Amino acid sequence: MAKEIYKSGNYIVTVDADDNSRLFPIGKTVYDEYNSVFRLTEGLIEDDQLIISYADSSNWVDDLAAAYTEATLRTFLRENTGFSPASGGSGAAWGGITGTLSTQTDLQSELDDKQDTLVSGTNIKTINGASVLGSGDLAISGGGGGAHILTEPIAGRSYHATVTAVASYTTALAVAQAINLIPLIPANTLQIGSMSVRTNSNTAGSNIRFLIYSNTNGSPDLKLFESADISTASSGLKTYSFNYTFDAGTTYWFGVQTSHNVNFVCHAASQLLPLTQANNYAGCISVQVNSYPFGSAPTNISGTVPTTAPPFSISLNAI
Repeated sequence: MAKEIYKSGNYIVTVDADDNSRLFPIGKTVYDEYNSVFRLTEGLIEDDQLIISYADSSNWVDDLAAAYTEATLRTFLRENTGFSPASGGSGAAWGGITGTLSTQTDLQSELDDKQDTLVSGTNIKTINGASVLGSGDLAISGGGGGAHILTEPIAGRSYHATVTAVASYTTALAVAQAINLIPLIPANTLQIGSMSVRTNSNTAGSNIRFLIYSNTNGSPDLKLFESADISTASSGLKTYSFNYTFDAGTTYWFGVQTSHNVNFVCHAASQLLPLTQANNYAGCISVQVNSYPFGSAPTNISGTVPTTAPPFSISLNAI
């Protein structure tokens, strides 16, 4: 009779030309391809196996009398036994593997452990808006010199940055027609209702404006906010009320523009609720950009050559 191979219940049934039947439990059956033959084995017991040559595969039929080709026999064994052979050698060539990937449990497990493709801004963060993907070095300009808010801001409190370290309350002269800025990198999002600066013994007719600039490569860049004129002809606390939100992790530059020579007050570090951690502010970088006529501040100050700003303290008043 014809040689038969078919699935019956939980078994693969084979009947050879001598009418000898063998039952291979599906859950324990190993199917392998080796040296131009198919080997069907129950588990790893070598003396209980069926060997079918590739050339002979067309001589096997199923229980419906449909003959197998090499390809259909391979597909039948792959789909109905507990093992699917790897490609290469005498088996399937790369690119020719068929069947359901998830049934290849060892391969599927390896694939599941692979890291997802990194997508900038989706599953890997950017730095100052720049992607960290690609080759080469990503230079972080400005170092750690920006003022940082270390705790979650509390409404009603004022947070201060002082440009330079001082032992006690002091004043310093800021030149006319200049922009004086301090960097800020908030660790937490900060919403403010006003900004303040204190002046002492100033010039009649002098004014300041509060400014906020964006950051590019560790330097001020685009203007984000500009206040109206605030008179500094008399001494005291100068406050401008407005609502602004500093987003966590974003670098900003904030400060004042002067119309005349102005005496800014710089508080002692011990008197302030600081933006920075230490009581020594010598490392708090700042810039002074000179020779801009007072009035509408420049929209873009990138590419300017800054100098160090004079000592002054500026407050952000949280809401």
